Amino acid sequence: MPELFCDRIDTPKGVFLILFHSSGIYRVYFPGREPEGRYPEARVPWDTLPEDLNRYFAGEEVDWAQYPLDTSGYRPFTAKLLEVVRRLPHGRVCTYRDAAEQAGSPRAWRAAGQALKANRHPLLVPCHRVVASGGKLGGFSGPPGWKQMLLDIESGGYRR
Repeated sequence: MPELFCDRIDTPKGVFLILFHSSGIYRVYFPGREPEGRYPEARVPWDTLPEDLNRYFAGEEVDWAQYPLDTSGYRPFTAKLLEVVRRLPHGRVCTYRDAAEQAGSPRAWRAAGQALKANRHPLLVPCHRVVASGGKLGGFSGPPGWKQMLLDIESGGYRR
């Protein structure tokens, strides 16, 4: 793997840490979370990323697909599922069952939930848009309350 660098991006919701290398974003850390190791600090080479994060938290729709992701190390089902989830439109949700089906494994909805826990690119791969059947939020690997907050930002108030 290429050498990783770390950038800190200030947003209205706190400081996001972005681990990256020249070919892509390796991991996004929510505010208050830190990588285990230490990495040299550098600015992300995608000049619009800091602005886009701030636009997103202001309620604007952002096209995250323009940012390259390093998806190395994901199992095949996880990689396919994250690809499906990355295409979910802003402000829309789908169920774990629907996401698993679109990833080619219609009976793997529980595995889909586990695979989404492995998402190293929250927001850029919007796993918060995947909810449980019956409208319940389901799990989320981000900070408590963030899944609901992100859905509210995107849709003006997702309700269970």
